[in-house]
Amino acid sequence: MKGIRQRLLMIYTSILSVFLMGMLVFIIVQNYGQYKKDERQNIEYTAGSVIMQLDNYVDHMNYILVDTISNQKFIAVMREIRKEGISDQMKTYNRWSEVRNCIITQSSTRMLYRLSVFTENGFFASSKVDTMGIFSTEPGRMEWLDEARAKKGGMFFLGPHKDPWGTEAREVISVIRQIRNPVVELGFLEAQLEYDKIEEICQLAKQYGLTIIDGDGKIFYTNQNTEELRQADAEFLQLQNPPASRRNPVTGKTELVCMKESGQTGFRCVVSEEISILDSGGRLAWSLGIIIILLAALLSFMVIDLFIRKIMRPLLELKSVLENTGLETLEVSGKTEISHSDIDEINSLITSFRRMNQRLSEALIRERNAYQMQMDARFDALQAQMNPHFMHNMLNVIVNMAYEGNVREIPLVCNRLSENLRYSTSTREQVTTLQDELRFIENYLLLMKGRFEHKLEYSFELANDCAGQIRLPKLTLIPFVENAVCHPYFESGKAVIKLRIETGGDEHRWYFKVQDNGNGFGEGKVEELYGKIRESLDHIRKTDMAGLEIGGLGIINTCVRLNLFSGGAIEVHMDNAETKGAVVMITGRDADV
Repeated sequence: MKGIRQRLLMIYTSILSVFLMGMLVFIIVQNYGQYKKDERQNIEYTAGSVIMQLDNYVDHMNYILVDTISNQKFIAVMREIRKEGISDQMKTYNRWSEVRNCIITQSSTRMLYRLSVFTENGFFASSKVDTMGIFSTEPGRMEWLDEARAKKGGMFFLGPHKDPWGTEAREVISVIRQIRNPVVELGFLEAQLEYDKIEEICQLAKQYGLTIIDGDGKIFYTNQNTEELRQADAEFLQLQNPPASRRNPVTGKTELVCMKESGQTGFRCVVSEEISILDSGGRLAWSLGIIIILLAALLSFMVIDLFIRKIMRPLLELKSVLENTGLETLEVSGKTEISHSDIDEINSLITSFRRMNQRLSEALIRERNAYQMQMDARFDALQAQMNPHFMHNMLNVIVNMAYEGNVREIPLVCNRLSENLRYSTSTREQVTTLQDELRFIENYLLLMKGRFEHKLEYSFELANDCAGQIRLPKLTLIPFVENAVCHPYFESGKAVIKLRIETGGDEHRWYFKVQDNGNGFGEGKVEELYGKIRESLDHIRKTDMAGLEIGGLGIINTCVRLNLFSGGAIEVHMDNAETKGAVVMITGRDADV
């Protein structure tokens, strides 16, 4: 079966694989050119968008400067400042207020970070309130001041730098114009923009590599994370005729590159993206190509599945029956219907399985019957051993009474003994109820009371109303009661033997408990008894009753009989009481609880 399926699937898989691989290669190669074209358009658009938005910011800043300088009131105040100087504090403060009102009006837009006016003689006013009208940096010490003068009133762009006027030293870019009247320098007007806004613009190209340089060839912004990539971008931006692609100096892969230049600010921007034929294939896998491939694979799988099902259905059913066949389901599996096939060899195999199943079922029935008969015989043998064991103990009681001179009590004892012997030696029923066992124990204790008199005290607390419905083997409780009477008397030398017998629960879960006031179990005695019980169970199950003697048989015999009778549903627990003395508890439950 496995060989047939493997061969059919191997042939099918080989043909399908060749077909699908050819289709994939053809489609990927055909579409790789289109993929490159689309990506080229994307990076060109991204580069153009970055340059355009940067130009828009710079244009807006320059417009604010031009609009401010064209304000005649502003120019008149700047002339007065040049003429009067700043020696008179009251006049300087008035001029500062007039200038500040002008620039605050002109810079009402939220785009700018700061609009500042300053002169070489120390006058300064700003649209922000974090500065006073005194220089924190002298204009003459600014490296770019001469470059701004060289523009002669034209726009001068200053790349990323620390704001020299405020207390936060925030990174900004600036557009600066010299204030002239018409050729005399009245001061300078500076519009600042936070560099964070430039970074927001550059986030348009976050999925690509991006580098921007200013007119001096210095890097204005880059998101390249290695020095090799920054250097490669800087060199690329210096080329007059840049190519459409290049090899990435770090990964060695081919990447598309696009450069855009701003005529307004002199910025040059390069955007790069790695591409490969695998990228185009992966992209295609989520488009029409993958749909066609899945449809072809689905159709072919349907055809081959119908073909294999027709041939393999009977064998698969037989395989399922074999996997689910166990000793418990052997008879059911033999009756399970299996589809017939047009192949004679398969039908012959099904027939052979049914014959084998029938032979195994018959053999299993014989084995179960033999095992049950063997267990019943061993249980009866154990039960038979308990009768002479009990008689032996009771005769010892009579002998002891004769020795102690209680001759008059012997006839009464013999009558009660006769009643107990009829109960214990009756062969009609080897199984009795908890109620009958308790009556037998009570009769036994009356016999012992006749012997020990005031030296024996016992009490019953019977809280199980279902004792007449609980089934257990005969003489399974008396050995524990005998031990509770004899061991405290002969071993501990107690003046008074005290016993407490309890029952509780219901017919589903019940317990029997006997507790004495003796010395209890010696160290390691309980573990020793449990070990002997396990050995006896193994011995009985594996061999026969040979080797088990009556002497010392009571507790071990009883535990073994309870286990064989209940299959482990009745358990014996032995321990020492907290108040000294031994405690034996027998617990039982339904087999399905």
